[in-house]
Amino acid sequence: MVNSFYYNGSQYIPRSENDGIKGFLLASMASSTIMSTLPAFGKPFNNQLIKEHSRNDFYKDAFIKSINISGLDKLGVKINPAQYFNDMSDVCCGQNATYTPSKKIITINTDKISIAGFHEAGHALNDLKGKFGKILSKLRYPGYVAAAWMGLVAMFSRSKPKDAPRDAMDIVKDNCGKIAFACWLPTVIEEGMASYKGIKLAKKTGLAKPLIKNMKKLYAKALLTYAGYATATGLAVGAASMIMDYFTRPKKVNDDLFSQEFF
Repeated sequence: MVNSFYYNGSQYIPRSENDGIKGFLLASMASSTIMSTLPAFGKPFNNQLIKEHSRNDFYKDAFIKSINISGLDKLGVKINPAQYFNDMSDVCCGQNATYTPSKKIITINTDKISIAGFHEAGHALNDLKGKFGKILSKLRYPGYVAAAWMGLVAMFSRSKPKDAPRDAMDIVKDNCGKIAFACWLPTVIEEGMASYKGIKLAKKTGLAKPLIKNMKKLYAKALLTYAGYATATGLAVGAASMIMDYFTRPKKVNDDLFSQEFF
C-alpha cells in the first residue's frame, strides 16, 4: 500500500527512490548531451584564427603600436610574447591569447595571431579605463561558479506539490536554467565590449579596411562562441531541472486512479 497525502483538497503520491534514480540518470544524460555540443560553437572561430596565421605580418606592427596609441603602455600594460615560452600551450601555439588583469600583461604569440591582440587590448581597456567593463570582468569567474551551482540545484529533488507555496529556493529551482544562462551574460557582454574597443583601436593604427573586415568577422565568431556556451549551459541546466521535476515532484491523482493502481 502506498502512503498518499492531501494538499488543498487534492491527493498526492510521493515519488519513489527508483523514480529519483531514473530522473537523475536521464537528467545527467540530457545535460551531458547538450554540453557535448560546446566544441562546435568554437569551431568557426578556431578555423578562421588558424587561417589568419598567414596574414599575421599585416597585423603585428599595428598591434604593437596600438599599445602606445591607446595609452595602455602608460598604465603599465605589457606584451608577453608567448612564442618564446618553451611549452606547447594553446597560447604559445597561436590558438589563443590572454590578458591578465592582476599583472597587466597581454600574453600572445605575436608571430602567429597578432589579430587577436587588439581584442586583448580591448580587455585591458575594459579593466583600466572603464568602470562598467571592470565590473563585468570581475563577475566572469563568479558567474562560471554560479552557473555550475545551478547545475547542482537542477538535480535537487522536488518534494512539494506544484501548487504548494513557493519559497526563495523553490523559485531558484524552477528557474535554474534561466539563471545559469544569466550567469554567463557578464562574460558575453564584456567579450563584446573588448572586441568593439579592439576594432576601434585597430582603426586608429591605420590598419587597412580589408584587414579590419577580417577582424570583425573573427571577433563576431568569437562572440558567438561565448553566446553559444551561455545558451548551451542554460539549456543543459533547464533540461536537467525539468526532468528531475517530472520524476521527483509528488504526483497528483484522483481517487479512482489511485485505488485502481496502488491498492
